[in-house]
Amino acid sequence: MRQLVFVLCCTTLACQCLQPVDERPDAGPRDAGIVADAGSTDAGATDAGLDAGLFDAGVRLDAGVECVTANDCTSPVRALPFCSGGPAMSCVNSRCLLECAGRGSRTCRSTSDRCLDCDAGMQCGSCAAPVCTFSVRIVEGTCPAPFLADSQHRILPFSGRCGGGLLFDGGLSGLWVGQFEPGGTLLEIPELGGTCLGNDLATGVPRTLVSCPSCTFIAEGCE
Repeated sequence: MRQLVFVLCCTTLACQCLQPVDERPDAGPRDAGIVADAGSTDAGATDAGLDAGLFDAGVRLDAGVECVTANDCTSPVRALPFCSGGPAMSCVNSRCLLECAGRGSRTCRSTSDRCLDCDAGMQCGSCAAPVCTFSVRIVEGTCPAPFLADSQHRILPFSGRCGGGLLFDGGLSGLWVGQFEPGGTLLEIPELGGTCLGNDLATGVPRTLVSCPSCTFIAEGCE
C-alpha cells in the first residue's frame, strides 16, 4: 500500500512539473507583421504615401549648415555644372542650400499644401507629379545611400492625393511635393537633410539641380 501511495505522489508531482508551455507558432514574428505579404510591394509606396513613408517614422536627419537668412550661408564651391553666373546660397527651412545664381540668395520656409514662402513672396506648386526615371550625378557634398552616384530613382504620383514618391529599389526614398513655375520643384528627402529644392537646367537633355542640406546633385533624364 505504501508503494502505491508513493507511485501516485510521484506521478502527480511529475504532471505539475512538466506542464506544457504555450509555444504557439502564431504568436511569432509572422503575426508581428514580418511576413512577405505585408511588405512594401503589396503596401504600394505610391498608394501608402505619407502614411507608410519614412516621414511618419520620424526619420529626419539633422544635416546641413544652419542659417537664419541667406546671408548666413557661404558657398562651398566656385562653380556648378550647367549654371550660368556661378553658385548662390539660399536659406530654406533654416538650412543652407547651394543653388544656381538667379534662383539662389533667397530666404525661404516651406508651408503646408506645397507652398514656399521666400522673402515675403509666396509660391504654391502644382501637385501633379510626373512619371519618370532619373539618375544621380553628385556635384557637391556627400550623398548617402540610396542617393549614391549613378543610382536610379523613379518618380510616381500618389493615388488619390497630391504629389508623388521617389522610389528606389521598391522603397520610398523621398517625396515629390510640388512644382513651381518656371521649372522649380519642392521635395522632401529625409536622408539628405529634409527640404530640397529642384531647379531645371537649360541643357540639351533633361537635367534638374537638386539642392539639399547635406549634398547637391543633378537629376538626369527626368522630364
